[in-house]
Amino acid sequence: MISRYFVIGLALVAAALRARDHAWIETIGLLSLAAGLTCLRLADTRQQPRLKKLAWLLFAVTLVTMGMVFQRDYLR
Repeated sequence: MISRYFVIGLALVAAALRARDHAWIETIGLLSLAAGLTCLRLADTRQQPRLKKLAWLLFAVTLVTMGMVFQRDYLR
C-alpha cells in the first residue's frame, strides 16, 4: 500500500515542476490534492469534521482542474 505521505510529497514535487513550466491550472490541481490529503490526515488525528469538509472541497477543486485539463488537451 502506498503511503499517504508519499502521495502528498509526490503531488507537491509535481506541482513545483508544473509551476516551473507555468502550467498554473495543473499546479492548482496538484496543490489542492496535496492540501486535501493533508487535511484528511489532520482530521483523523484531531477528530475535527470541519477539516474533512475542507478536504472534500479541495478534492472538488482537483476534480474541476482535471476536467479543465482533459477538455483542453484531449477534447480538441
